[in-house]
Amino acid sequence: MRLASLLFFLALPTLAAELPPEVQFSLLSLKDGERARLEAALGTPDTMPLVRAELDVSPDKRKVTGKVSLTLTAKRRTTSVFLRLTPNANHPGAVELMSAEVNGKKAVVARPDPSLVQLAVEPPVEAGSQVQVALKVSATLPELPEGSDTLSASTGGRGGDYGAFSASPDVLGLSGILPMVPPEKADGTVAEGPSGIGDLGTFEPANFVVSVAVPSGWQAVAAGHVLGEVPDGAGKRRFAWALSGAREFPVLVVKGYEVATRQVNGITVESHYLPRDAKSGKAVLEHAAKALELLEARVGPYPYKTFRVVEARFVGGAGGMEFPGLVTVSAALYRGAVDPMAVLGMPELAGDPLIKAALAPMLGPMLKDSLEFTVDHEVAHQYFAMLVGSDCVSEPVADEPLTQHVALLLMEWRRGKKAAEVVRENQVKMAFQVHRLMGGEDGVANRPTHEFESNTEYAALVYGKAPLLFDAQRKLVGDSAWEKALKTYVAEHRYKWVTASTFTDLVAKQSGSAKVKALQQRWWEEKHGDEDIGGLSLDGLLGGDASALGGQGGVAIDPQMAKQLEELMKQLTGE
Repeated sequence: MRLASLLFFLALPTLAAELPPEVQFSLLSLKDGERARLEAALGTPDTMPLVRAELDVSPDKRKVTGKVSLTLTAKRRTTSVFLRLTPNANHPGAVELMSAEVNGKKAVVARPDPSLVQLAVEPPVEAGSQVQVALKVSATLPELPEGSDTLSASTGGRGGDYGAFSASPDVLGLSGILPMVPPEKADGTVAEGPSGIGDLGTFEPANFVVSVAVPSGWQAVAAGHVLGEVPDGAGKRRFAWALSGAREFPVLVVKGYEVATRQVNGITVESHYLPRDAKSGKAVLEHAAKALELLEARVGPYPYKTFRVVEARFVGGAGGMEFPGLVTVSAALYRGAVDPMAVLGMPELAGDPLIKAALAPMLGPMLKDSLEFTVDHEVAHQYFAMLVGSDCVSEPVADEPLTQHVALLLMEWRRGKKAAEVVRENQVKMAFQVHRLMGGEDGVANRPTHEFESNTEYAALVYGKAPLLFDAQRKLVGDSAWEKALKTYVAEHRYKWVTASTFTDLVAKQSGSAKVKALQQRWWEEKHGDEDIGGLSLDGLLGGDASALGGQGGVAIDPQMAKQLEELMKQLTGE
């Protein structure tokens, strides 16, 4: 049975005449009541970009080929269509356009930068008219290095894409394989592409109908409503999904994974993980389900019927990555939560009895908290970045610090203020403190990603210092007003765009306090980190004061191991 026939028979009972079939397929992904919220923000669903794709994956060759089509509604007289291929920013030429047509004619193709493609629209189309883009793509996935499931895969330099577009023996990440339309800035230029630090970018909400064929023994996992799975010849199977109102469409191809599921508030929550990591995979399921339950109650409705968490491999210090309806979490965190010494990737440390006696009691609780906190962070991104859109390259402080803060709130709501404070010290403040301890400078948090010198500096200022602004603002206005502001923020900007000042402006308006904006100036535009956060003493750590890391007791550590421990702390405090 061909895929088109499968989709037709699966979706036929739900189809109506007012929208194209593919758009209606995508609407199947939404929870009850969400279509009305989507239309209130963006108008009828068929005015959003429609992305259709049929991909074929060969894991042994690390190759992906396929066809992608986009239906775009012109917002103004249009002479060019811009498409972003994010993998090419860090892996030039990784995704190639083998052919490109616009409105049925071969298109003239230009490349303003490595990840940006410009297609001429000839003749130009007027506002309200549709532009049809048809592409053939071919991609080669870079191979991840050995050790990508350990903390040793972290670095202090630039992270590239952190392994989002990559191949390893048991998981292929296809993030960015679909050419996407970048949002336009106020001056008419397109949003900046990936810089090698921070997130890869975000796009206008769109509708997706995507299928992926993989060999026997492999499975494809993506976001959205599952349309079906059918044989695709030559020992392959084709998987298909549909998703609406999404700023990106994630696809992973996995081998030998297990799945655990749970229902919460009409949402099917899935955790996909390697069998060896089943204990952590099931814990991740519980963390994600509880986080969604709390956020729905306190912040607003989650839009989709499904939410998936997939164990993945990363480099460059990433703990996870967010996409609409699906997030990925580092395999190193799955392993570390169960066996903290094995995940270090530092045999000289893990094999030393004295080091093991000193570190294991400290690292065990810290890495369990890291796994839970990372899941909370990525779930919170479903609201801040996915629903409420912002330019994560030009203004990373518009979503990352607030997401980090809400992850702390989730910890507090679930486990109490004391537990949240331990995580605040060990997972947030320490990123800044270790950066300073290693000789890094305090700096302005509110700047584009390309202005940061390294991942370490980015983590210290954007994930470590900047989130603490919201603790200060919350203390000023009170818990009740704070939660009201969060809920209002999501409701008013759902599917829309915000800037780094939008949330603070809302809190200032609701509270009537000018001090709220002064706090943002202090935490994000000035350099008071040492004064406001305090320092971390390496002497205390090396002398056995594990309380400096939230641990219990300790054993003195040979100063000769200090340099290795410094590298370890850098790894632990990256996002």
